[in-house]
Amino acid sequence: MRTKIKLPDQRVLLFVLAILLITAVAAMAVLLRSPSADTAAEEVGSENFKLVVDGGIYMPNENRSLVSTYRKEDTIRDALERSSIVRFDNEGRIASVDDTELHSELNWAVKQNGKEIPESGFVTRIQPGDEIMLYIEAPGNGGKPVNTLLISGGEVNSSLGGSYAHPYKEGTMVRDVLKASGLVTLSENGRTIRFVQASPDSQEGYMTKPSERWVLKVNGKELNDRGFDMQLQPGDYVELTLEKA
Repeated sequence: MRTKIKLPDQRVLLFVLAILLITAVAAMAVLLRSPSADTAAEEVGSENFKLVVDGGIYMPNENRSLVSTYRKEDTIRDALERSSIVRFDNEGRIASVDDTELHSELNWAVKQNGKEIPESGFVTRIQPGDEIMLYIEAPGNGGKPVNTLLISGGEVNSSLGGSYAHPYKEGTMVRDVLKASGLVTLSENGRTIRFVQASPDSQEGYMTKPSERWVLKVNGKELNDRGFDMQLQPGDYVELTLEKA
């Protein structure tokens, strides 16, 4: 006994083919209307500007790049303030970047597309595609290296953090950098840390609890109680980290 295979009705086949044809045409139309990845990236980039932070030899750990949306009315100062990482003082100077406080002999400077911009030029409007660079300069310091202080609350107090750059001088000790920063208050004998604040402008400092301790390091190596007297070398960085005792 032979089994007869019943073929689909011709009208059904035509209907299926028509559906497939319509789907293919619609997909092709979507592809033609969609810009290429390069074109899309170019369109997005044309409405942005880049903010670059370059700590250079003074703050080697302070390097980052941000892309922000361009706004027609923005001046350089507007763009910097809107980044949320730049704080100005009452006289219109850059007080800190990423909560980084600098020694009085150092200051934050600005370039727009490679051109130095004085403070009086912060009213200059930015353009789409601009690169605004923040960098540290040392007028009269001859580009000499500094000693950097990095403060971290670690996992104990993640909101506590700050940094400071101190121009290097021969004979500079760890204690000198801590005291000059305005962020660390030592005991009268200069052997222990009383409290630490994230900014010299802070009203209150953080005092450790019995279960906490400040760990002092230079270039990643932990120091003992005599570490305050350690003489630093050009480019050395001091770390002060809050840890559980």
